[in-house]
Amino acid sequence: MEDQLGSSIAVRLLPAPSWCAGASCNASAAIDFDGRSLCLDHFLPACIHELELRNARLRNLPFDAAATEEFKAFVTNCAQQAEKLAEKLVEKSADKLNEDARLRRAQAKTSLLDFLLRISQLTQQIRRSPRVTSSIAVWLRREDPHQTWHEETWTVSTSRHGAALLCRRPVEKGGTVVLCRKDKGSRATAQVVYSRRDSEGRKQIGIQFCDPINFWDLD
Repeated sequence: MEDQLGSSIAVRLLPAPSWCAGASCNASAAIDFDGRSLCLDHFLPACIHELELRNARLRNLPFDAAATEEFKAFVTNCAQQAEKLAEKLVEKSADKLNEDARLRRAQAKTSLLDFLLRISQLTQQIRRSPRVTSSIAVWLRREDPHQTWHEETWTVSTSRHGAALLCRRPVEKGGTVVLCRKDKGSRATAQVVYSRRDSEGRKQIGIQFCDPINFWDLD
């Protein structure tokens, strides 16, 4: 896994004050990220970049349970360290600070919350089971007060927890769709986890089921 996804990265709060290693930065460092002492403004984008890079690599490789679990552990560690840092900022906010310092604290806490939200979204995208190339005909329906449609389509790949399907209609990430298998008539509700163009220029969406079911009858 290390050859494919890179070596493990240590992420921890700094036990003692230090200077940020970011270019032309005079701020105090908050977190040790892969041996570099970084302030909050440099840590958050560096961590998100690394997480998204590794997530993309993982999704483009054959499913590997060990690699997936190691990536999950890395994501969890990043989230835990960010939450600890947020707690420290809350504690310091109770101190007597001037207005500028209070504003900086508030901005930092907002950045951390956005960071934790992005981590949560990445966690939802982690593949939890092997994908099987398949072409199963389905009816796909989008039920929304402002946008309702249905179309006949088919899967590109399937897994225990979801599928990749071709989709001509507009559907946003996070939206809910209903699938109905044409061969069996079984139905399932799922959430859209991505929407993009494939190598042939076709629109493809990835979905994960809202309930733990074996919708595709996989072994």
